[in-house]
Amino acid sequence: MDDMYRKSAGRRFVAGLLAALLLLGLWGCNQQPEQTDQTEDPTQDKPALPDHEGPLTKEEYEAVCQQYYDELMQASNEASIKLDEAVSAPSETEEQKQIRENKMDQAMGLVEKMPPLYTRFIDLEPPEVYAEAHELISSGAVSSGEVLRLTAAIAEAAKDESNLEKALALQEELESHTAQAQNFSKGLRMVLGDQVGVGEDAN
Repeated sequence: MDDMYRKSAGRRFVAGLLAALLLLGLWGCNQQPEQTDQTEDPTQDKPALPDHEGPLTKEEYEAVCQQYYDELMQASNEASIKLDEAVSAPSETEEQKQIRENKMDQAMGLVEKMPPLYTRFIDLEPPEVYAEAHELISSGAVSSGEVLRLTAAIAEAAKDESNLEKALALQEELESHTAQAQNFSKGLRMVLGDQVGVGEDAN
């Protein structure tokens, strides 16, 4: 019975990580840029962001959201690839388990850096035309940050089988945030259009 419970819990744990994986890709519906052999130069000058004191104009708000979105997608793509590699890695032998754990640690290191890429949207002061969109973006950003925080906590707890119940409890807490987290991409799509995915249950 204990073995069956562990297997069932393990499947739920993997399912929880895959749910977080979908969040990292903005619910798997965003249009990703085509891969090229050229690596982006991090020192390359980017457009200067406008002064954020006071409400932004429509054009400024769109420009800032686009830049923030591009940077978020770059980080989320890197994290989701690492997380996918960790989740799909074999774990039959002790050596494989250690390799998988190392992959998971690398993925979680990237995940833990991501919440500020969501929450910085909250500090923007939108023009009236995007007030409704910004409310969705802000509420979704908070929940997205919680999903990412809980994902890292689940991965840490699941390293020890004695913490399996704790990991499952954290996963249930994570699931309570996922619907609200989708508001982020729904609101952002109102600003940036179809390049942003909103998931299967979007209206």
